[in-house]
Amino acid sequence: MSASPAPRPNPKPRPLMRKRSLGVVPSSSETSSDPTLDCPICYSLIQDAYMTRCGHSFCHDCVKRCIEKRPACPLCSCELVDKDGKEQIFPNRLLNDLALRAIKSEKRPRIGGAELGSRIMQILAGEKDVSVNDVNQALDVLQTKKRQIEATSREVQLTLLREFLDHSYKAKHEELNRIKTDIALLEQDLSFLDSLSNTAVDWHFSDTNLPHSSHSSQSTPIKSGLSVRVGDTTEDGAATSVQTVLSQRRFRMHAHFQCLEDCYFSARQIHREEDSMSPEPQQPADASEDVDITVRMPRPRAPRGLERFAESLSKFTRYSQLRSLSTLNYASDLLNSTSIVSSIEFDKDSEYFAIAGVTKRIKMFEYSTVIRNDVDMHYPINEMTCSSKISCISWSSYHKNMLGCSDYEGTVTLWDAYRSQKVKTFQEHEKRCWSVDFNKVDTKILASGSDDTKVKLWAINQEHSISSIEAKANVCCVRFNPDSMYHLAMGSADHCVHYYDLRNCKTSLGVFKGHKKAVSYVKFLNAKELVSASTDSQLKLWKTDDPQCLRSFTGHVNEKNFVGLATDGDYIACGSENNSLYIYYKGLSTQIQTWSFRTQGSGREDGTVPVAPGESNEFVSAVCWMTGSAVVVAANSQGTIKLLELV
Repeated sequence: MSASPAPRPNPKPRPLMRKRSLGVVPSSSETSSDPTLDCPICYSLIQDAYMTRCGHSFCHDCVKRCIEKRPACPLCSCELVDKDGKEQIFPNRLLNDLALRAIKSEKRPRIGGAELGSRIMQILAGEKDVSVNDVNQALDVLQTKKRQIEATSREVQLTLLREFLDHSYKAKHEELNRIKTDIALLEQDLSFLDSLSNTAVDWHFSDTNLPHSSHSSQSTPIKSGLSVRVGDTTEDGAATSVQTVLSQRRFRMHAHFQCLEDCYFSARQIHREEDSMSPEPQQPADASEDVDITVRMPRPRAPRGLERFAESLSKFTRYSQLRSLSTLNYASDLLNSTSIVSSIEFDKDSEYFAIAGVTKRIKMFEYSTVIRNDVDMHYPINEMTCSSKISCISWSSYHKNMLGCSDYEGTVTLWDAYRSQKVKTFQEHEKRCWSVDFNKVDTKILASGSDDTKVKLWAINQEHSISSIEAKANVCCVRFNPDSMYHLAMGSADHCVHYYDLRNCKTSLGVFKGHKKAVSYVKFLNAKELVSASTDSQLKLWKTDDPQCLRSFTGHVNEKNFVGLATDGDYIACGSENNSLYIYYKGLSTQIQTWSFRTQGSGREDGTVPVAPGESNEFVSAVCWMTGSAVVVAANSQGTIKLLELV
């Protein structure tokens, strides 16, 4: 008889834990959204929670079954039965309360329609003892549910359709009201223009100056039934000339029709209340009955908004192109690769203009000589050499020979431009100085702005600064109000224009916010309006007493360089990083003319510039407007200077 095998030793007991089936995701009815409330044994939301002596909590039934098999904690194997055989588990009421709250607050996901239908099909297919009555009851329930679902769906569809139609109706009704208002304004203005044909007094646009170019604008027909007046007669030659000019202006008008239309309605709405309060013109009381009615008839009063728009339309369509007058070169050495012109300025009488840039030279030219002599090379009448790259120059409005400049070392220098001699040097800025400007009223004062976040005020008869403005960011430009000795605007790297009264330099009068990048230039159009340029490719028009932007000008490209900014009060010129010059009129947001240094010609009739693929990195770096004329001087990063005229 063979010996029986030796018994195998009992293995060391391991904690009894319930394992999940691999690949099975627990349903929402088994687990809680908060895993801390799940039982570690059954992985379901804990029920009738009990806590062991070691601090672990389980469902009461789960932990009881574990203790019956092995009296130890399923997690840490801590003994759960004392010497007397008493179980060491205790009710966990706090955890029970939390579990009950979770059950009440937790919203179980609804079973989807496809899943519910599948379950019903399985139930019906699996049940064998189903009577006809049971099937009929089920059908009744399903039919009732179907009708409820269809009714709900129909109600939702009808409600949504009604809301859409209501919203569309209100929007179209508001649009209709706007159109009616616009039509009423148009009819009112057309009626006013028709009334002009019945008067002997011509209506002229207020504040509309004659163009600077050689041809002057003449009265044009308001409508086909109105005659063209040249003095007191109508001449065929004059009419032909007017029709030619009218044809050119009409083309430019239609090229920018949408922008002009927006400008018209904006101007009419702004001044509508003012027009309604304006008194009607009165007929003179002492008029004699023998006087011709055309003489006694009062002059029609134009609506203020119509006058404003007529002025904008006239000035916007006045010029057809930019004409080249002459060309200069800033770099005397043709092999010099660095020839960026940073600043161009005319003197107080527009007799001379100076050009400065990174070659550290200020070159002075006589305007009449440059225009008169049709030669390939023009030489300056004077030249001044600085110790560092020049960022900005400014002429004194009183001392004709005095010229100020700022440079990359932070130095502000005063020159006697006629003698090419330094008069005074100011060296208080700690970093690069970007801008300098003479006060137009108190002509012995000038200001400078620097990367050291300071604006310094200087007097030409003193050695040190007389005042200072502390900015919070780099100062890129400074400009005095042309009609005030106390007011100054500065553009900063904080994306804002700050306006100061120099009698209180600690607090600004206003901060003009709207640019998305650093403000590189600020120029005054007049005492009440200023324009700013930024590397966000926008110009913005402001009123000195209003922090809201009046208008933004877009079209040019300016993302990283100083491209120049100039104005004559109505028109604004700026450079672009596509190597072109852009001209804007202050009343509209789009450019009216462009000049490309690449093609050496004016842009298209609509003011746009054709851009060739692979355009170089050249850019327009400085511009200047000749006071009282339509002449603009512009220079680019290669040192080419163009004298251009709007015609």
